[in-house]
Amino acid sequence: MKKAWVLLILGFLLIGCGKANSNETNNDGSGIVAGKITAALKETSPLVFQYEVNNQTEKEVKFEFSSSQRIDYSVETDKGEQIYLFSSLTMFLAVLGEETIKQGESLSYEIDLHELDLKTGDYLLKVWMTSKDGKAYQITQEFTVK
Repeated sequence: MKKAWVLLILGFLLIGCGKANSNETNNDGSGIVAGKITAALKETSPLVFQYEVNNQTEKEVKFEFSSSQRIDYSVETDKGEQIYLFSSLTMFLAVLGEETIKQGESLSYEIDLHELDLKTGDYLLKVWMTSKDGKAYQITQEFTVK
């Protein structure tokens, strides 16, 4: 009977030790970090960008929207002058909606700036989600038109 108790206690200790490390990230930056939702923006080809919101939490995350719009973005000159705002020239359906991101998954949106006919120079792209909670997960990236 004593052996059974000792094995049971050792089992609980081993389980506890295993759980203690389950929220750590790997050295390469992958893995789940409790409580973190991150945004990323990268240029996939000239003037084409990928905006991504990653759920690195241990729970599903739900975003609620008051229209069909999911993201907004602006383009500014290197002097800080806003020359384009996506939502000011685009119409959206007035319909409630939601997006759910499961644990370890992401939402991704493509932004194509070719139609803006930008002149040679340096610019700033700002992108954010437009959920009911307001401007969220804003990220900024500089880019150059040659």
